[in-house]
Amino acid sequence: MNLYVYYKFIVSTDAKVAKRIGQMQALLAQEFSGLEYRLLKRPHADDAGRETWMEVYELEGSVDVIFQERLAQLALESNLPQPRLNELFIALKLAH
Repeated sequence: MNLYVYYKFIVSTDAKVAKRIGQMQALLAQEFSGLEYRLLKRPHADDAGRETWMEVYELEGSVDVIFQERLAQLALESNLPQPRLNELFIALKLAH
């Protein structure tokens, strides 16, 4: 499972978002063995001054629904920017 979660917000209105995301990701890594994660952002803000940030999660196995539910719960509890848009991708098995 590769999950991409993206959202827009004005960073100056909440300077501690990155810290809260880091705490949330560390907790998720404790709960979901083998979880890999990253935090990215677009290099430039949009015309309204909003930055687009993206959380990337990689996890083997078929726990995507459980993981997404837990992630959504923690994002709300952590008061992270909303709405958060999720894009789920799975690996293709190619024939040789």
